[in-house]
Amino acid sequence: MNHNEPDIHGPGVRIHPPLIFGLSILCGMGLDRLHSLPIPGIEDGRLAGGITITIAILIALWALIGFYRADTDVRPDRPDSALITSGPYRYSRNPLYIVLTLVQVTAALWLNMLWVLLLAPVSTVIINYYAVVREERYLEQRFGPVYLDYKRRVRRWL
Repeated sequence: MNHNEPDIHGPGVRIHPPLIFGLSILCGMGLDRLHSLPIPGIEDGRLAGGITITIAILIALWALIGFYRADTDVRPDRPDSALITSGPYRYSRNPLYIVLTLVQVTAALWLNMLWVLLLAPVSTVIINYYAVVREERYLEQRFGPVYLDYKRRVRRWL
């Protein structure tokens, strides 16, 4: 593929990642209805949840500014016109997936549901294999050595 040529296909991620995390939260809530498991040591998780969601929102805004400045689409079912390596992408290749994990942790804390918290790593593993691997393969094809160099310098997660 010519790296200057636009790719009309994108990475092939058809199920939007927020949906995966949302379903995981709903599954955790359903499990909690079957057998309630509060998070040990948490009486009221609203303060901790408030802090966690604030961090998530700030990271999300920081990442989205990069997409806006690069004039590329944030959705993983659409082709990329630019490789973003600034903002939170200097520290993680997947800050928006970290944000979605933090949203699930926030829901667990806010609702005080251990099931929701226990399913957060499951959501992240699903995203890793369903979306991240596809996106990385696509970005390698789309941006070639530039992406490979970025991939060597920046961790996948944290």
